[in-house]
Amino acid sequence: MTESQSPQSRLPRTSTLLLIAVVLLIGDGVLMVWQPYRKYHRGQRATSVIERLGGDVVTEVFPPSWMPDSVDDEYLSVFGRVTQIRLTGAQISPAEFEHLEGLADLEILSLTNTHVSDAGLVYLRGLSNLRGLSLNGTQVSNVGLESLQGLANLKTLGLTNTRVSDAGLEHLRGLTHLKNLSLGDTQVTQAGIEKLRQSLPDCKIEWTPSSE
Repeated sequence: MTESQSPQSRLPRTSTLLLIAVVLLIGDGVLMVWQPYRKYHRGQRATSVIERLGGDVVTEVFPPSWMPDSVDDEYLSVFGRVTQIRLTGAQISPAEFEHLEGLADLEILSLTNTHVSDAGLVYLRGLSNLRGLSLNGTQVSNVGLESLQGLANLKTLGLTNTRVSDAGLEHLRGLTHLKNLSLGDTQVTQAGIEKLRQSLPDCKIEWTPSSE
């Protein structure tokens, strides 16, 4: 015969459950505050580096849904996110390029005529919100394009005057949201373009044979 527990014997268990619930609530609250701060400081570090190199940065504020509308804008800066970076012609080093990693809200990135290489593109792998990327006039080759495969929302990609060839186009076949792609003055051939168009029928591809 099973003995029933008295109300007193159930109190410790109830208290324990309440304690766990409070801890979880506090933990969630800490995460809700900590995560925006972490993103904010990452964006601030990147902005400092980009501006020091002569680049331009655009930041937008994305307050959370639970934030009251009555909160003044001056208190919302912590929810600022870097959405656009233009580094055209800047002499950026590999160490400085690392600051682009983790900028999850970045939508537009221009690296035209910079010293970015295949190794630097590794830091773009997690930028899932990226819609526009210019690598025109860089040393990027087929190897670097492998790092772009996960940029599923990419719509515009500039690869003019790069070291890309037909083999590298294989890494772009999965970018089904791509609408504009420039491949002028590369090692890409007419055959490579036609094959890529089969995978990206809705993409406008600008291409001219290499001048070499």
